[in-house]
Amino acid sequence: MIDIESKINSFFIFNSTFGPKEGEELKRILFFHPSQISADARKIQVGLCEAVVKFMSTFSSEPCEALQTQTKRYIFYQPEKNYWMVLVVRIPYATKALSSIGEKKGEMIQPSIMQNLLVTAYKMFRMFVGLFTDVPADMIYTKCQQFFTPYILSRCITNDVTNVIQGINYLPLEKNSFLKIVCFIDLLEINFQDFKCIGFIYNEQLIWNGLSTDDMLTLYQYLVQSLLPKQVEKEIQGGAVTAAQRHGRFITPSDGIHTDEDIDKLIKVYLKLEDDTETKQYYLIIYRTLSATICLTVNADKTLELETLKTLDAFIGPQLYTIASTISEQCTLHALQNAQLANTEKKFLYFNRINLAFKSSVPINSLSPSTAIKPEVLNIIAGIHSDRKSLGNHGEIIIKTLDEYWITGKSSNEREFYVIIQKKNANVIEIAEEVKQVCEGQMKGIFFYPM
Repeated sequence: MIDIESKINSFFIFNSTFGPKEGEELKRILFFHPSQISADARKIQVGLCEAVVKFMSTFSSEPCEALQTQTKRYIFYQPEKNYWMVLVVRIPYATKALSSIGEKKGEMIQPSIMQNLLVTAYKMFRMFVGLFTDVPADMIYTKCQQFFTPYILSRCITNDVTNVIQGINYLPLEKNSFLKIVCFIDLLEINFQDFKCIGFIYNEQLIWNGLSTDDMLTLYQYLVQSLLPKQVEKEIQGGAVTAAQRHGRFITPSDGIHTDEDIDKLIKVYLKLEDDTETKQYYLIIYRTLSATICLTVNADKTLELETLKTLDAFIGPQLYTIASTISEQCTLHALQNAQLANTEKKFLYFNRINLAFKSSVPINSLSPSTAIKPEVLNIIAGIHSDRKSLGNHGEIIIKTLDEYWITGKSSNEREFYVIIQKKNANVIEIAEEVKQVCEGQMKGIFFYPM
């Protein structure tokens, strides 16, 4: 019996209007992974998807979302008119010798996780490159190749907590510490009026946000999944890096800003700030001291001077170091509390759809997937989370698995709360009482019970 693991089979982007005539099929393919696939195989895969999309359009005005065969699952996403992104995953499948009967086996990747990967990939492209339609036709192939090749190779498609529910991990601070951060940001923006603070992150937790919620999630994912892990790796090496980290430094570009040539290497991004009415292009400037990271933007049409950035460095460094030291003491207390939560048999997940706040008793680490929740349990939670009708705006659902896991999902005003309890010989009344205790301890004032 052969068991094939779930993994990415292919990922491609196409636009049928780019090669409308016979013999021009390859012009339609803007990007294809893996690159070693032959031209004929690419045309066959893309041609199948084009046929499915066209066929489904005769039955519904909604775009096609998925197709599943015996061994593969296709997930479709249309981010812009005529542009299609397709993710193909090989699903676990086992065949028995001398038998034509197949049976599925192994871990299945949730379709919602695959859909999230496509949506996130597009949002990252839109933030760092722009809309597909805004890229000149003669450059679209190169731009897609440069962006999506490293991006798709760095993605891990697994049934992990952070893939099931994509949110932002906020750091709660006592009021005096938060007030110090607000005063620091206000003072910074008064002294450097061309600079706008859009984010303040400590470790992997967000404290301050100056973007629209959707853009903040994309930037947050870029920071905690790509940029900051690389910086932490450098900091662990010690030596000269440790001395630089104490005084603070620009981490974009990676070697800092020391010359006019370094300014030319600054990243440009398309963002919508809180006071903007539309998306604009900005320079993205990221500064880090100890475990504190601050993100700043400057309009892309502004001319940045090296002397200005040196003055900014001298202003931010000492103050951010003091703030980071204060936050560190509170994080030690939070770490002890989280360690106690992680050791309990009752696990919970909380998600707020309004501000995308995500909280969990399960240890979350962007460097490695969490194994604290069984895949079957995560599949159930993913199904409830992706189907918003299952809970409604105010609802509750309790599910019991064959191996004695109880999963309770609750919703209230765009907030979701999931409690996982493994308890043998329990009944619904006992589980409901335990869930109530967890709610009262973790979510006071959000989920109400009848008196």
